[in-house]
Amino acid sequence: MNSDKSIVIVGAGPTGLTAAILLCLRGYDPVVLDRRPNLVGYPAAHVANTRSMEVFAEIGVADRVLEQGDGSALSGLVVWVESLAGREYGKLTIQGAALDDRGPLSAYQSVNIPQTNLEAILSDRLVELGGTVRFGQEVIAARNISGGATVEVRAVADDALTTMKCDWVLGCDGAGSAVRRSMGIEMEGPQTIARFMTIYFDADLDLFRKGRRGILYWIGGPEVRGVFISFDKIGRSWAMLVPVGDLAVEAFSDAAAVNIVKKAIGSDDVVIELQGVSSWNMSAQVATAYRHGRILLAGDACHRFPPTGGLGMNTGIQDAHNLIWKLCAVLEGGADDTLLNTYEEERRPIARRNTDQSVNNLMKMAMIDEALGIQTLAPIAQDAAEGPIATWPDEVLGIDGNNSEAATKRSAVQHAIDEQAEHFAQGAGVDLGFTYTTGVLVPDGSEPPSSEPCDYHPDAHPGSRLPFSSIDGRFEASTLDRVAPQGVTLFALAPAWGSRAAAASRETGVAVSVVIFGPAGVDLGANAAVLLGISEDGAVAVRPDGHVLWRTQAHDAGSEIELVRAFRLCGRKPRSERSHLANG
Repeated sequence: MNSDKSIVIVGAGPTGLTAAILLCLRGYDPVVLDRRPNLVGYPAAHVANTRSMEVFAEIGVADRVLEQGDGSALSGLVVWVESLAGREYGKLTIQGAALDDRGPLSAYQSVNIPQTNLEAILSDRLVELGGTVRFGQEVIAARNISGGATVEVRAVADDALTTMKCDWVLGCDGAGSAVRRSMGIEMEGPQTIARFMTIYFDADLDLFRKGRRGILYWIGGPEVRGVFISFDKIGRSWAMLVPVGDLAVEAFSDAAAVNIVKKAIGSDDVVIELQGVSSWNMSAQVATAYRHGRILLAGDACHRFPPTGGLGMNTGIQDAHNLIWKLCAVLEGGADDTLLNTYEEERRPIARRNTDQSVNNLMKMAMIDEALGIQTLAPIAQDAAEGPIATWPDEVLGIDGNNSEAATKRSAVQHAIDEQAEHFAQGAGVDLGFTYTTGVLVPDGSEPPSSEPCDYHPDAHPGSRLPFSSIDGRFEASTLDRVAPQGVTLFALAPAWGSRAAAASRETGVAVSVVIFGPAGVDLGANAAVLLGISEDGAVAVRPDGHVLWRTQAHDAGSEIELVRAFRLCGRKPRSERSHLANG
């Protein structure tokens, strides 16, 4: 272990655990602190998107996530109903874009898996690598000191306070981040868009899902509104998100929570096993800074999105993927710590983009309310659980019957639902199409690939994710799996690029792995060169996080100079040290 460099990770959620695993894979032994007594909790987030699944493949847990999750759920339905047993307003088929005309976009699609299960998988992987989580340890403050940082820790069991010194702190401690607050870093954007109560329960709802099996059911009744979320393959573990406005969750007893669920189902006969009730605040905020000296923020500690789009947890996992290779380059002496400034430079615009996308998804759902003529997301009343199950009178909705007016309104409602495809089907543009425009990359003058949610065509534009190409569609035999965990990976058709890359490595001290593909090397599929956008003498350099660093479509007189420039962005090692390495 590289035990001479100490790293404290605050928070053992998906972001913190992913960061810890990536560090362990590089030989470090981070200290992970979490205020909870263990990982047991409510499911919370529930979708690992395609890009996160690729990160999980890299760290060795993708197969476990697939085994415990449902890889087909995100190709199902989203349904809008008065209640599960009542009127159906309409439904949307989710068809995530898995292909373009050049082949599959990835070896993976999104997986429906509760956050609790995902955290257990990641924790097990951390333990396999020799790491652990110290539970019951609440970090209440973090400070920069000369040459390092400190965290003040409160032991939850006895309130004992200790101060730990370390080289670096990663604040992955969620929306209420004590690390962020102690740095005085502000959040930009609305703190409250809406407030929700979440009711977690187990129930067999198969009777009401026949012919319309999905993971989301939007409830728009006269008294009860919200959304049902399915967390497991068999459809027994559920949550209901209920808009409550200014009401405190304490205003609802356990019995009231069960009655709200029964009204949303539209039946008193279903057995409901209540697991718990919690409340949460929907925000749309991004931190003004991601770094303060030796302290860095990731995940919900630096961005909070509405859940409309499932981007929160995934953005945090991808934050860690971007950050850790840069931190390791600094720790291993190959880069000045200014490299870490590019973490915020690259990731903050993505957080802003994902915030805007999530808010846009939320606002667009008002189209359904307008078409129906009712408010499906209005806060419920405090007495909503009382009385019998209510339904909308026919004259209020006006969608029943075979008359032309009802048919026209039903068509308008379905059209409004179809317009939500960008939100729920989402497409690969949001998931895979995010591109860094500045940071650790060398622009090549090309136009970036389209990242519209439902119109994504991968391309090796500098700053974008390396396109997936594989002879058989497996991750283990793909371009992405060939990316080295450190230094630079160079993809080329011509073997001459091996010596060119080696020269750049000697000049800069940055490690290089060369992948010659095509007739002279490994088979990465018939369309690999087309996807990368290079000719027979072109090349693409890729960073450890799978994003394109540099590309030349064909070799010319300036290519090798530009390649050295690209390498230096990853290393920034002083020339005296580079000369020593080159001679040694």
